[in-house]
Amino acid sequence: MSREHDAPPRHVAHRHDALTGLASRDEILALITAEFDCQSSDRHFSVLLVDIDGFREFNDALGPAKGDELLCMIADRLTASLRPGDTIGRLAGDEFVVIARRCHSIAARAMAAGFASIFEPAFELGNRQLTLTASVGVASSTDTHISATQLVHNATAAMHAAKAVGRNKHHVFTDELHNTNRTRLELIERLRGVAMVERELTMAYQPIVELATGTVVGAEALIRWNHPELGLLMPDTFIPLAEDADLIVPLSIWIITEVAGTIADWQTRDIHLQIGVNVSPAHFATGTLATDVIDIVDTYRIEPGRLALELAESQTLHDLDAVHYQLRDVQRHGVLIAIDDFGSGFSSLERLATLPVDILKIDKSLTQHLDSDNLHRRRAMTTLCTALVDVTSTLGKDTVIEGIETAEQLQICTDMGVTFGQGHLLGRPMSSAALEQFIARHSTHSESA
Repeated sequence: MSREHDAPPRHVAHRHDALTGLASRDEILALITAEFDCQSSDRHFSVLLVDIDGFREFNDALGPAKGDELLCMIADRLTASLRPGDTIGRLAGDEFVVIARRCHSIAARAMAAGFASIFEPAFELGNRQLTLTASVGVASSTDTHISATQLVHNATAAMHAAKAVGRNKHHVFTDELHNTNRTRLELIERLRGVAMVERELTMAYQPIVELATGTVVGAEALIRWNHPELGLLMPDTFIPLAEDADLIVPLSIWIITEVAGTIADWQTRDIHLQIGVNVSPAHFATGTLATDVIDIVDTYRIEPGRLALELAESQTLHDLDAVHYQLRDVQRHGVLIAIDDFGSGFSSLERLATLPVDILKIDKSLTQHLDSDNLHRRRAMTTLCTALVDVTSTLGKDTVIEGIETAEQLQICTDMGVTFGQGHLLGRPMSSAALEQFIARHSTHSESA
């Protein structure tokens, strides 16, 4: 809608978003096309794409109805901030777009920076006080040969560049970003089309070792992409793309299926390892994670205790009720639950104790300071890690400490009573075949944890 007119009723025309009453995606594209048609050398305009940081997590925690209510409140604040003559619309989900008329890129950058103040007052939703931030991408109409859709894509690319820096940031689209965005879109399309089908995706396995004996008892499964042109891509390159393109759930299912197939093969050859697989919050949000995992476990006849789902600490405690029943379901089918990166956040131990968790993996950010040259930091981290090990023991959980990279770190972890360890000193990620050879060289027994 424009500041020049009162808001229409939220159910009225197809040109308006049914939920918020703002201009719809089609209407925004039509208005941008009209701006291009009447553009002159002294009449530039800009498009600002506003994406609410972490809205999916808020929506999962609050429920769809409250999430919709929050979106309407955001829409009202954004509308109130517009200059006369500007137009705001809702593209989809938590993405809003502003057409800033007679606004070159420098002025649009200032406008984007000003959006931060819009979100500073907490949003009051029932008895909750919610503090939100937004990432903003800016694209200006300096190139008259592009379409309205492309201009919005440019603003979207700038928004993703802002998110890559951190929350509550803004970014202006540039030619360099254009090349980056083109690569990004090509990766998404390949991931959507042939990467999984043509076996470009592979799994690497990083050993988990019993520190007292050096025996390999398991591994963490880590995805890799052997891209035909770009070479080996690490997950931090393409997992965010999968999340943005709503491909993370099919990718998650592919990963769990691939790992289950490897475990099943090992079972037939009397190789008994416990394999951890990282689980995406988006897969939890669908509510189908438990049934998806159970179907795979049943199909491959995975023995109890061979597959473990690894969840980030912050993810697990964000929406306790939503994850609890799914974890219980998979546990009943012999799947173990591990909290990954434990100690990197500020968890409530009381809440953690109520979760059906079997393994706590202490974050490598703590391990790396165990042999620090800074004596104060070394003592502090040793004390903290010792306390975490004691807590996990008290809760009856297994402990894995991640990120062991030096002999001194290994000795400290052993001295503090850590049972299992993982890190480059103990073994780097490798193929399943290489892991079998690694086990043959480093241990005489392959017993499960």
